[in-house]
Amino acid sequence: MDWPATEGVLTVSEENSGIKAGQQGDDTLIRVEGKATHTNSHLLKQFMLQCLDENRRNFRMDLSRCTYMDSTFLGTLAGLGGKVRERTGSAIKLLNPAERVRGMLENLGIIHLFETVNETDRAEPLQDLGGKDVSNEARLRGMLEAHEKLAAVSSANEEKFRDVIEFLKEKVRKNSPS
Repeated sequence: MDWPATEGVLTVSEENSGIKAGQQGDDTLIRVEGKATHTNSHLLKQFMLQCLDENRRNFRMDLSRCTYMDSTFLGTLAGLGGKVRERTGSAIKLLNPAERVRGMLENLGIIHLFETVNETDRAEPLQDLGGKDVSNEARLRGMLEAHEKLAAVSSANEEKFRDVIEFLKEKVRKNSPS
């Protein structure tokens, strides 16, 4: 596997992150296993932004082993979906999303940001995705950004996440250095 030489981004593996990645020719494959939540969404974001900075263009995300996504992870994914489309002109391919995960993507109105594909798992060896440790403030800002992204998708989402967004804004304000 060809891993980028960017210092510090892929060197620390968070225990049980549930996200693995590898390069397969021109494709960057990301596999999400188990629960995808606010505790590991920053790892995905760091990795994907690094890949975009390195002009990687083809992203495939295997969701066949993903059992659940919380709203922070879904919002982070939505933001990345838009960013990848904007920078590359193509969509992230979501491979084999389980019915429950597909329902979450549809319910929040973000499935249109992606191309969903059913294909046989290639069972490629992947490495645990690690990343830089983030501060509590950075984690809160990431959660706020993810929920604001979901709210921007539809008025229904805006209503769903209004209280969460206000709560997170207050937490960010309290945790910001004065």
